[in-house]
Amino acid sequence: MAKAMYITRFIRRSVLGAAVLACGLGIGTVASAQQPSQSAAVNERNIQPAFTLPNKEYKISFPTMGVIKEVKIKEGDVVKKGDVLMKQDDSEDRAELRVLDAAIKQSKGGIVVGEAKLRVAESEYKSKLALKKAGAFNDLEVERAQAERDVAAAQIEQAKDEVAQGEAKREKQSTHVENMTLKADMDGVVKDLINDVGSNVDPTRPVMTMVDNSTLLVEVQVPAIASLQLKKGDTMRVSYDRKTWRDAKLSFMSPQADAQSGMRMIRLELPNPQGEPSGLQAFVELPEKLATAAAK
Repeated sequence: MAKAMYITRFIRRSVLGAAVLACGLGIGTVASAQQPSQSAAVNERNIQPAFTLPNKEYKISFPTMGVIKEVKIKEGDVVKKGDVLMKQDDSEDRAELRVLDAAIKQSKGGIVVGEAKLRVAESEYKSKLALKKAGAFNDLEVERAQAERDVAAAQIEQAKDEVAQGEAKREKQSTHVENMTLKADMDGVVKDLINDVGSNVDPTRPVMTMVDNSTLLVEVQVPAIASLQLKKGDTMRVSYDRKTWRDAKLSFMSPQADAQSGMRMIRLELPNPQGEPSGLQAFVELPEKLATAAAK
């Protein structure tokens, strides 16, 4: 009798456990089947693929012809505004500066000499003019003294003009020499080095390319009609992995939509303090008003 009761209890427990296990497996299977599909639907509707561009990309060239004698940077270097990038051979041009300096110095010396001559000529003229009344000098001698005074004054003015011309030439030559040292106009990263030491460069051809990634531009396609609801300054979230999201501001909307696809390109500005490279694929979380339109 006791053995029969034990067998009965064992059977009941086994049946109950099997039922609970079956229910648990059923619920877990449904949950696991529904969760990804709901997540995929949300991602498909709200997330749009995009890509990043540099804030600026610009090619740099020397303003004058010359031979590169020194290169201070290499590809991939981060440079700051004002950093020296390259130098041309400026030995002859600096020698020309010294020649101009000497000419200016000589002209300034001419002014000093001219002023001394003028003082003597002025004194002689006044003396002869005063003694003319006493009969010591005639009119011709007084006029000659006056002419010598006027010539001395004219020589001073000529020397001053020579100084001004020399200084103008020196300023021009100094600017030319300064431009033979290529400096960065802004912060950036060296993308390409086109010329190296020994290259004879032409001002019409770039010697290097730089990019500014301080702010990344994120380009994404959105439904054209729905984009009419957007305005510059609107915020959208951007991610590389769909896990970590950062805010970006709408800065540009293409003035022309694609009639065939019904899409329109917009551009977001994404701050980039980490210095991440441009050209990466990204994802943009569209606002609900755009996501709804895109899902239709």
